[in-house]
Amino acid sequence: MTEILEKLLLPLPDIRSLPAVEAKLIIAFRLAVVASQNSLDCLDNLSDRLGGRQAATRMLILAETIGSAWQEPFQIGRPCSSLTTPDEIWLVAAIRLAAGDNRPGFDVLSCEMLGDCERERIYQDLGNFVAAYTSTRG
Repeated sequence: MTEILEKLLLPLPDIRSLPAVEAKLIIAFRLAVVASQNSLDCLDNLSDRLGGRQAATRMLILAETIGSAWQEPFQIGRPCSSLTTPDEIWLVAAIRLAAGDNRPGFDVLSCEMLGDCERERIYQDLGNFVAAYTSTRG
């Protein structure tokens, strides 16, 4: 139990300390959320960041899906901030699990926060994003 409490006291990682691809995904997700909340078209900017329009479109869909499924607002950092949020760290973990085709791991990560239908939709959208993003990486 003490080990769990000690982990809770650890600061969240600075975005600059994350692997470049994870930092890029967090920043892209922030951009997608801010643009959708303000009715801005960010498709070209996201396409440049993610390597193509399909990956950008899938990121926008993922942001919408997570936003509607989350019971409380999904917390993101400001686009220029190096601080990460617990929700952004969850997102990176969820993308990793989807990329590894690890549905049981995703369910364990998400079961306390999301219902069955929400988990199914998010996992499908994560998989669609991962497929589009990895196809741009060759």
